[in-house]
Amino acid sequence: MAHKLVFVGASGHVQYALTELTGFPQVRFAAYAPSFPGEDLSAFSRLPVEEEAPPQAYGDWRKMIVAERPDMVAICARYDLTGLIAAEAAQRGCHVLSEKPAALTFHDLARLRRSVVDSRVHYVMMLAMRYDAPFYTARQVVGQGIIGEPYLVFAQKSYRWGSRRPMWYADPARYGSTIAWVGIHAFDYARWVSGIEYVEVCAHHANLVHTERPACQDVATVMARLANEGTAAFTLDYLRPEAAATHGDDRLRIAGARGVLEVCDQGTRLQVITAEKDVAAWPLVEPERTLFGDFVAAVEGRGRPLISAEEAFDITEFALKAAQAADRGWTVRV
Repeated sequence: MAHKLVFVGASGHVQYALTELTGFPQVRFAAYAPSFPGEDLSAFSRLPVEEEAPPQAYGDWRKMIVAERPDMVAICARYDLTGLIAAEAAQRGCHVLSEKPAALTFHDLARLRRSVVDSRVHYVMMLAMRYDAPFYTARQVVGQGIIGEPYLVFAQKSYRWGSRRPMWYADPARYGSTIAWVGIHAFDYARWVSGIEYVEVCAHHANLVHTERPACQDVATVMARLANEGTAAFTLDYLRPEAAATHGDDRLRIAGARGVLEVCDQGTRLQVITAEKDVAAWPLVEPERTLFGDFVAAVEGRGRPLISAEEAFDITEFALKAAQAADRGWTVRV
């Protein structure tokens, strides 16, 4: 069974699909287009492709989708365009692999939900940290009751600023917020691992250091009340020093009724402590599956991805409400 795949944009996590294409010969990379004029699409020129069938370059993504009639669309667009493009692709019957967040406004998110449901297409959002062995294993530890009912959750996302942040990070209508762009990873893996829903959120964010991109908050704190009356807290920043060994420092700590687990060492090690033992390096379970592989499997009816469309939409809604809470100084019901 052959599938025609096109890309819209090359921002964010385009590598989640590009680096796996050679492992799925049934997927043909047919074409690509920018999500906005002038977008850097150099990632596509570096991809090894068959000489007899190079992907077609288009200047307009709508014209590309009409002309190519693809089965799959991978969307790595400027953040304000993601929901719009995904909704239009779904309406045309295309299965969608999308950058996160799913949309930047509640209106665009509602439209996208309707489009995916009405068209009965598969939708997968690029929250690939569920596929990282420490987080994947931590979910199993919680699910087995090893640390008991989770009551306190802490997660961290800390990034280097780097030298290639686009100019549109200065525009809140295009960038959105660091809470939605960066925080959504932590919101998702914390909820997924703990198994506890958020019911209320308050937050604060600010741009304090990288003032040349004023819409991009470089510090943010989010706090949520959990459905079991526990608490979740998140810190997000772009203040990681450039000399750091890794681009990001991702962490998760969950304190439960019977023990504590921590994903630490830049998201590479899982420690589990209970009344009986302290395991500094809990044996990790590799998921033996990938985000793109799960997307292809779902389209072919061979399985379900680790994150469903409904979960993707729900966590996007939470992220948008958290950003709203920070902007307005409110506590928001989820």
